[in-house]
Amino acid sequence: MNERLDGRTTRRGQRAHWQAATVAVVCACYIAALWWIDRENGTFRRLLDQGGVLVLMLPLVLASYVVRYGRWRWLLRGRGHRLPWWPGFLAYLAGFALTATPGKAGELLRIRYFERMGVPASRTMAVFVFERACDLLVILLLSLLAARVFPTLGLLCVVVLAFVGVLFGFAAWPGSGRCFGWSAARLPEGPLRKMLSFIRNAVEDLARCLTWRSLALSMLTGALAWGLTALTFFGISSALGIQGPLTALLGIYPLAMLMGALSFVPGGVGTTELAIVLMLGRLGVATPEALAAAIGTRLVTLWFAITVGALSALNLERHLIRT
Repeated sequence: MNERLDGRTTRRGQRAHWQAATVAVVCACYIAALWWIDRENGTFRRLLDQGGVLVLMLPLVLASYVVRYGRWRWLLRGRGHRLPWWPGFLAYLAGFALTATPGKAGELLRIRYFERMGVPASRTMAVFVFERACDLLVILLLSLLAARVFPTLGLLCVVVLAFVGVLFGFAAWPGSGRCFGWSAARLPEGPLRKMLSFIRNAVEDLARCLTWRSLALSMLTGALAWGLTALTFFGISSALGIQGPLTALLGIYPLAMLMGALSFVPGGVGTTELAIVLMLGRLGVATPEALAAAIGTRLVTLWFAITVGALSALNLERHLIRT
């Protein structure tokens, strides 16, 4: 059993390491793009002047991670898994290391580490899907604060609500898991059968998350976590001298994240920043200041998350090597 576990986690780790190379390329492209933009706009100079503010925003971001991990740990505890707090927190953070890669490859890292703690891979994936779906709803609600700068927000609401509704409806339908199980049982041993069995288990675990208590707690903790992130954007914007309605400034970053997610660009790199600049422009903010706010916020959210995730994964890998 342990040999099979070692084999699976090793293969997942190797795939994740290849994905890490993609992160390095994305980071290099991002820095190159910033350098090119900064030649005329002085974005870096503005950010350097507000370096202290960026550092002060980091505790808010870290607090949001703690809140989100608390939700994750609570959901797994409801399925009978009592995770050690610190190793579990590192495993959760490790998933952020590959945020800027296609296909949410960071979940390969989470599966790798949580499987070592006794959590089946399908259950980790199910909790991830449930968590992200709840976050979509929370971010959508926060986005309503910025409705004045995005007139077609109503259409976006329909798309998100339809997606989450179909996802949860499919998981709640008793026949969904049985359908995958029936298909897997009629296939010979092989990758396709394993994949269908994995999907069946993940769908069944997702269905068990769909209780009013789990939904209510996940939405409340999500509102707190993403509210802290929205405050981060507001703090950076205020430090740069950007003025506007409080509600709009609190809603712009959640709305930009939503648009970045729907663009299907890994990590929303580029699309989220563009959305921020365009929405601030509708409030009368000049492009250089809007760009500085967008890049500053992404540095302390996306790129800080990738850095923290990489350090967490490195710590866990060193522990695995020692054991």
